Amino acid sequence: MVSALAAVLEPIATAAARGQYDLLLAEAERAVAELAPSARGLVILRTGGAWYAPSALENGGDTLGLDLPAGLETQETPLRIGKVVFVPVAPGALALLIEGDSVAIEASESLSVFCKVFALALQTCERQRIAVQNLDEVQALQRVATRMLKSHDLSEILLLITQEAKQLLSADICGVLLREDDKIVMRRCVGNRSPETANLQMGPGQGLAGLVLEHRKPASVEDYVTSESISRDFFHLAEAELVRSALAAPLLGRDDIIGVLEVWRRRPSTFTPQDTTRLTALANLTSIAIENAELYAGQRRMVDELGRAHEALNQRFDVVRSVSSLTQTLMLLLLQGAGLNAIVSTASTTLKTDVAVIDRDGTLLAWSGSDHAHGLVDAAAAVIVAQGVANAAVSVTRDGLSWRAQPIFVEGAAAAWVLGTLDDGQRSELIELTLTQVAVIAALQRLEQRSASRARSESIDATVWDLLRADETTRAAAIDRAADLKLDLEGPMRLYLCEVGATAPGSAESSGSILRQKITRAVQTIRGEKVRAIALQGMSIAVLCSDQALDDAERFAKSLSGAISDGLGGRHVVVGGSSRCHVARALAIAYREAQIALDVARQMGKTGSVVYDRAGVVGMLLSLRHEVGMRRFLELNLGDLLKEKGKQRDLFLQTLRVYFDVNCSHEAASQKLGVHRKTIAHRLGRISELTGLDLSTHDDRLVADLSVYVYQMLTARDGS
Repeated sequence: MVSALAAVLEPIATAAARGQYDLLLAEAERAVAELAPSARGLVILRTGGAWYAPSALENGGDTLGLDLPAGLETQETPLRIGKVVFVPVAPGALALLIEGDSVAIEASESLSVFCKVFALALQTCERQRIAVQNLDEVQALQRVATRMLKSHDLSEILLLITQEAKQLLSADICGVLLREDDKIVMRRCVGNRSPETANLQMGPGQGLAGLVLEHRKPASVEDYVTSESISRDFFHLAEAELVRSALAAPLLGRDDIIGVLEVWRRRPSTFTPQDTTRLTALANLTSIAIENAELYAGQRRMVDELGRAHEALNQRFDVVRSVSSLTQTLMLLLLQGAGLNAIVSTASTTLKTDVAVIDRDGTLLAWSGSDHAHGLVDAAAAVIVAQGVANAAVSVTRDGLSWRAQPIFVEGAAAAWVLGTLDDGQRSELIELTLTQVAVIAALQRLEQRSASRARSESIDATVWDLLRADETTRAAAIDRAADLKLDLEGPMRLYLCEVGATAPGSAESSGSILRQKITRAVQTIRGEKVRAIALQGMSIAVLCSDQALDDAERFAKSLSGAISDGLGGRHVVVGGSSRCHVARALAIAYREAQIALDVARQMGKTGSVVYDRAGVVGMLLSLRHEVGMRRFLELNLGDLLKEKGKQRDLFLQTLRVYFDVNCSHEAASQKLGVHRKTIAHRLGRISELTGLDLSTHDDRLVADLSVYVYQMLTARDGS
C-alpha cells in the first residue's frame, strides 16, 4: 500500500520540484482518482471572496464562483457537502472537492496523507518558482533596464514595464498609474478584463495604490476584498476582476512621488519580501526611465522650439529684406518725382496683390491690381470710411475678399488710406509691413506736394500783398513775379479783404497750411472759378477775383463771409470788397477801397460783408481821410459827369450846388439861376444819367452834395 501511495505521489513531487504549478494541480486531481477509484477530485481556489476551479480563472470572462456554503475559508477538516466532500489543503486558499463515497473518503488515511503531501508540494513548488523567478528577475531587470533606458517614448516605456512586471511577479494584471495634480491616473494596464480598470483614478488613501501614494512606500494585501488595511472604494472592481492579492510600489522622482506601479493576482498567494524588492526595483527603473523620457521630451521640445524660432527668424529676415528692398525702390521713385500711381503699381507688382490708395472721403486716388478686386474696392473703402479716422491699421472683408487698410498720416492727421488684399496667412505679415512702408512713402509724397504748394502759396502771399500795399517800385517787381507764378492779373478785377476773428475759447488754433486749405475749400464752394488768387497774412485774407456786376459782387462777398465762417467752425468773419479795378497797378487803390468797405462791415458787427460801391455814407466819410480817397470818391460818385466838357461840367455842378442850397426845390433853383423850372429838371435828369445817382433819394442826394463840396475844395486848392 505504501509503495502504491508512493507511486501516486511521485508525479506530484516531480511537478513540485520543477515549479510547474499548473501540472501540480492536474496531477493532484489524477491522484485523487487513483487513490479512490470510484471518486473524482477537483482542485478549487479561493479568490475574490468565492471559490473557483483553476480552469474557470484561466478562461476569464464574467465567471461565477462555485455554489458552496459560506464559512469554508476557515474550515480545516474534511466536510461533507451534499454528494461531495470539501477537503481543505491550504485552509482559506486551496481545497479539493471529491465526489464519491463520502464515508470512505472521510475515513481514508491515504487521502489524508495525500493532502499533507499536496500541501508540502505546493510549498515546494512556490519555493522552486521563487528560485527560478530570482534568476528570471536578474535577467529581466537587466533586460528591462537596457530597453527602458534606451527608449525615450513614454508609451513604450509604460507598456514594457507592465509586461515585464506582470511576467516577473507571476501576476495576472499589471498597471502603471501616474500622478496628475493630487490624484493618480491609470496610464497603462495589461491583463485586465474590465474597461473600468484601464480608466482607474484614485486619490490619496483610496485603494492599495492610493495607500502607497499617501505613505510613499510599498504595500500589499493577500485578499483584496477582505482586507481591512485598504479602503473599500474599489472592492466592486476587485470582485469583477476576480482579484485575490495585490502589491504596489511607489514611483519616486527627484522631489516627489510621480506614480504607482501595481500588480494583481487572481489566485491565492502571498507576495513575499522578495516580490516587494523586485517590484520596487522595477518601480525605481520606471521612475528613472520616465524622468529620462521627460527630460528627452523637454530637450526635443527645446530643439523643436529653437528650430521653429530659427525658421521664424529666417522668414522674418526674408520679410524684412523684401520690405527693405521695396522701400529703397519706392524711395527712389519718390526722389525721381514719380507720382502716387507709380508707387502703388510698384508695390502691387512686388507683392503680387491688389493695392489702392483712397482719400478720407473714400475717393480712389490710385489703383493697381486685378479687375475683380477693382470692382470691390469701393465697397471696402465705404466700410473703412464709415468706421471713422483710426490711429492704426484695420481689416475689413467684403464679398469674400479681405482687405488690410493702413492710414496715411500727414502732419499728425490721417489724410488717406492705403489698402491691400490679403491672400493667405503666410504672407499677411509681408503685406502689412509693405502697406506700412507704402503709407510712409505716400505720406512723404504728400508732404513734398504740400511743401511745394506751401512754397507757392507763400510766394503768392508775398506777391499779392506787395501788389496791394508796397511802393511803386516793389509793385512793379511784384507784377513780374505774378507773371512767373502764372497769376492772372489781366482784365477787370475786384479785391475782397476778409478778416477772421479769434477762435472760440478752448478751441485749437489751425496751422497756416490747414487754415489756407479750409479757406480755399470755402471759396471754391461758392464761385471758385472766379477766384484768381488767395493770400493770407495773419488773420487777414485777400481774395482777388474777376470782376462781376455790382449785385453779383455783393452776393459773392456775402457768400464768401458765410462760407469762410462755416469752414472755420463759426468764427467771426467780415468781408470788404473793392470797386472795379482795371489794371494790376491800380490794385493799391482797390486795397484802400476794400479796407474802407471792411471798416464799414466792422461797424455792422458779427459776420457781414460790404462792397465799396455800396458802402453808403459811412464809406463815403471813411474814404475822405486821404486825398487819394477823395479823388477816388469823386470818380466813383460823379462818374462820367467829370468827363463832360468844361462849361457843360461846370453848369451841371453849379446846378447841383444851387439845387442843394435851396433845399432841393426846383422852383427856387430855377428862380436863382434865372432859368425855367423844366430846365432845372432836365439838367438834374442828365446828371442822374451821368453819375448813376438817384437824386430823388436822401442818400444819393447826400453823396452828390458831398461830392460837389469835395470837387470844389480840390479845384480851389489846385487852382483849376
